[in-house]
Amino acid sequence: MIPGGLRASSGSTSDFLEALCEEARLAVSRGYYGLGQAAVSGKRVSLVGSIERCLGNAVIAELKRASPSGGALRRGLDPLEAVMEMERGGAAGISILTAPRWFDGSLSDLAAARSSTRLPVLMKDIVVSLSQIEAAARLGADSILLIYRVFRRGYADLGLRDAVLAAHGLGLEVLLEACGREELLECLSADVELLGVNARDLSTLVVDKRVHEEAVRDVDVGGRVLVAESGIETAADVRRLRRLGYKAFLVGTALMRAGNIESKVRELVRA
Repeated sequence: MIPGGLRASSGSTSDFLEALCEEARLAVSRGYYGLGQAAVSGKRVSLVGSIERCLGNAVIAELKRASPSGGALRRGLDPLEAVMEMERGGAAGISILTAPRWFDGSLSDLAAARSSTRLPVLMKDIVVSLSQIEAAARLGADSILLIYRVFRRGYADLGLRDAVLAAHGLGLEVLLEACGREELLECLSADVELLGVNARDLSTLVVDKRVHEEAVRDVDVGGRVLVAESGIETAADVRRLRRLGYKAFLVGTALMRAGNIESKVRELVRA
């Protein structure tokens, strides 16, 4: 849990991403990503394929109990019910935050999601170690988020290329997240299936929706699926991002704060 409802702010650290990575390394060292959870078997489901088959807007609906900037988002959340609501609303995929401290994430939520939905499941975490990638595969994820800045700054215990190879070797698709245009351009050389643009700067936690537009202007992502992340709240947001060339929309906070998760997902899918 987040202690005392603590909220991080841009003033709490000079670079909050560094703090997140320190927490991730601590969780790894304590065995959080070890073999404590029972393995989940089953055939992998392609997130890319689900996005491409989606008849509406391809919403990747995120189960997100809390955030560093917003504190607790939805108390008393039943992960099984939430995932089923997301599926009924027409989501193309499910994202599960598993980082334990700032996001109140849980590997149990990942296993529960895999057992309760036919949709592809994305494990979203601050990945700094091979053990986290192995946990994603063991607990039934179909894809995993890797944050480019984590590897660019050397915060991880392995390089980006090795992380991608490890994920692919375990049958996982990779969503590689960039924060801004410069990082997106550098990500184009990576052998990944999905490229994400996060409008939230993880170093400051500030959301700037203009980043979505500025990052992709005149950029050819080479057939990869382009995913918009953060700051997506309304149907108008989805329509704007679709015009910019985004093929999928990862939405967490807006769903967690909605009175009815299923209805909110459906609103965005049909935008």
